[in-house]
Amino acid sequence: MSERKVFVKNKIMSLTEYLPEDYRDLYNGWLDEEVQRGYNFKLNKTFEEYVAQNIERENFHFTSNCAIILNENNKLIGSVGVSMFPDESDDMSIRIFKPYRNQGLGTMAFKLGAKYCFDILDLDKIYAGCYPDNTRSMKMLEKCGFIPHPEGNVQEKHYITGEPIIQLDFVLNKNDFKYL
Repeated sequence: MSERKVFVKNKIMSLTEYLPEDYRDLYNGWLDEEVQRGYNFKLNKTFEEYVAQNIERENFHFTSNCAIILNENNKLIGSVGVSMFPDESDDMSIRIFKPYRNQGLGTMAFKLGAKYCFDILDLDKIYAGCYPDNTRSMKMLEKCGFIPHPEGNVQEKHYITGEPIIQLDFVLNKNDFKYL
């Protein structure tokens, strides 16, 4: 396994750079129905198209992606992404692979992601979204210090049914962030 650049870490996990060997697991993570429901998105790309798209994103630096790695065994368990577009809100997202869900690892990784945004990317505030039926994500956002930001709520179409759905928006200001 290649050596990874570590951006932020705690005793349990690290947020690191992606390595080429991560792409297959990251691609497979997008094929998970729960992930697709949480992102209101269906991946319709081949593995090769997915890799090419990610390399293009990295070259243009509008999305900063971090691999979530368990320190004890260097196991990739998901990813944290930060979308940074000029004149738009900086938005953080997370994916935890199925075997590692419901163990508090997502909350821990999202807090590390916020630390990365504030300490490394030097952002003043970050946003995150979830859908009303995703109570686990709402609890995670609350535990991380995010508060509702209703003016950022977005009406979308459900990725399968086409029915209207609202993505709820949440915000965390740098001055309000407590990393413990």
